[in-house]
Amino acid sequence: MANARSAVFLVGLAFWISCNSADAQQVMPSTSTKQKVLSLNFANNGQHLTATLGQQVEITLGTIGPMQYGTPQVSSPAIRLKSVELAGPPNPGGPTFVYIFEAVAGGQAQIKIPIVNSDNPDDTNRLTFTVGIQVRSAAGDRPARRAFMTPDQANTVPWKNAWTNLLNDVRQTFTPSLPKLTSVEVELVVANPGPSDDELTMHLADADGEVLATVSQTVPVADCHHVLFVFSNGGLQVSPGQVYSIRLSGGSLFGWKYVVGGYSNGDASFNGRPLLPDARSTFLFRTFGAS
Repeated sequence: MANARSAVFLVGLAFWISCNSADAQQVMPSTSTKQKVLSLNFANNGQHLTATLGQQVEITLGTIGPMQYGTPQVSSPAIRLKSVELAGPPNPGGPTFVYIFEAVAGGQAQIKIPIVNSDNPDDTNRLTFTVGIQVRSAAGDRPARRAFMTPDQANTVPWKNAWTNLLNDVRQTFTPSLPKLTSVEVELVVANPGPSDDELTMHLADADGEVLATVSQTVPVADCHHVLFVFSNGGLQVSPGQVYSIRLSGGSLFGWKYVVGGYSNGDASFNGRPLLPDARSTFLFRTFGAS
């Protein structure tokens, strides 16, 4: 088996803990692309705005020096944080991040993104970002939980309890058929005892290994069965028929489910080599896109 290759490569076949999210509770994404992204930046600080149910809300913020923006605080379940994307390579002043939210229920929510690592209270107050969002249903439209999402590639082979942790370089290649990639979903399992959540990062790369996007999110143990990483600006332009890869990294808490065989337009790899030395294997994932 694959765990014979490395002591730090943990593959579980018998021990695993089910995540506490039932398949029956999963909501299939909408294929509607009518709703546009509500894109905000620091110029919108202090404003009160309106979003449509199912709309993606993105807040782009950058810092200078040691100050950084911390974890967003959302006052109600009307708005949910989905992913945080690094907006290109860090500039000399500091990194810029895109905080990607989804309007998931009607109501009012305040989003507050505080400044951390600041020794000046005036700078902390001045640069902390706050915006109010009123979420409303679109008149005449059926509410959609997620916009810009058409199912594209998927590994549909039933899982048979095999997984590997995220401490090593684990990747899955795939071949999109749509010209825009909006999000990627991975199937995880709680693999080892540990904290109640872990921060996971997904890197999307092209066939030459160039990283096109880096997206992170904190994944709780109670909701890890299907984890969706959402890209900013309504998705990334990709070339249908060309090979891309997703790399998932984190700690030892979660395992990425895989199967022998499976998805035919890509493969799983471990530190640059096939995941299994004696059989083709693939991680469980789905991609979503738009035309």
